[in-house]
Amino acid sequence: MLKHCSVSSSTWYDRLKSIKPDIKARSSGRPIPGYTINPDGTYVTDATIISVLKEYRDKPEFKNAGGYQKLKHYLRRDYNFHINGKKLYRLCKDNKLLLPHNKKKIKKNRKICTYREITAPNQLWEFDIKYGYIHGENRHFYILSFIDVFNRKQVNYHAGLSCKAIDLKLTFNEALIKEGIVDSSGLTVRSDNGPQMTSNMFRDYVETLGLDHEFIPAGDCNKNAHVESFNSIIDSEFLQVRYFKDFADAYKQTMEWMEFYNRVRIHGSLKMMSPKDFTQKFYQNEVTIENVVA
Repeated sequence: MLKHCSVSSSTWYDRLKSIKPDIKARSSGRPIPGYTINPDGTYVTDATIISVLKEYRDKPEFKNAGGYQKLKHYLRRDYNFHINGKKLYRLCKDNKLLLPHNKKKIKKNRKICTYREITAPNQLWEFDIKYGYIHGENRHFYILSFIDVFNRKQVNYHAGLSCKAIDLKLTFNEALIKEGIVDSSGLTVRSDNGPQMTSNMFRDYVETLGLDHEFIPAGDCNKNAHVESFNSIIDSEFLQVRYFKDFADAYKQTMEWMEFYNRVRIHGSLKMMSPKDFTQKFYQNEVTIENVVA
């Protein structure tokens, strides 16, 4: 017929598409019933379910808690409504009852550390917090330590019943004074991602000094190996063999041991010298070691 009418087949079938109803639009699945059937045969309308869901969301306990999967179990426990999870999700979504997705906190100024060669003191400091136990008072205390990676020197520490961002800031400032560091641009500090280390107070303070603060990747303690080793020494050689009757006693013994560590305790990596002796001989060009990689 198309041939006798001198009509192109492509023209004919293209015309059919424009006048033929869209099959996909016509068959969009079975209609939404508007109710739910419980196992006992009772019917619950969607309007009733939505009303109960809104009552949940109006309660303070559910303002920012209770996703649709948990709401499913609340409905079963409290009202004996057995609703499919997919349907409950649709009802919550259509009525804006879903919880917002948790947004990841933006980590500001978190510079991830990289391996570097350390050729002299005061180029890289690592710091961390160690917990001690006061036997006589049945409570813990904190030891915050700064370690120079090159000579293993403990440049400063804080011992207290608490360790907050202000303690970290003051301890670090005192360390700079003790080491006579006026221009700190050549110094880098490295730590884990603890709350004191990532606090706004310490970040702002470090920025005013113009030095870099590096953070180790989460779960990678090897990048903070020198201060972790120092904490291990504290644990095995100090905390495990001492008894502290109160905090004053713990503080006094900590102060004495820190002095012993810097002046007396020898290190195999320092050619069997203490940090103090090694540093003195290093500046007098009497001893050298291979560059430390950290």
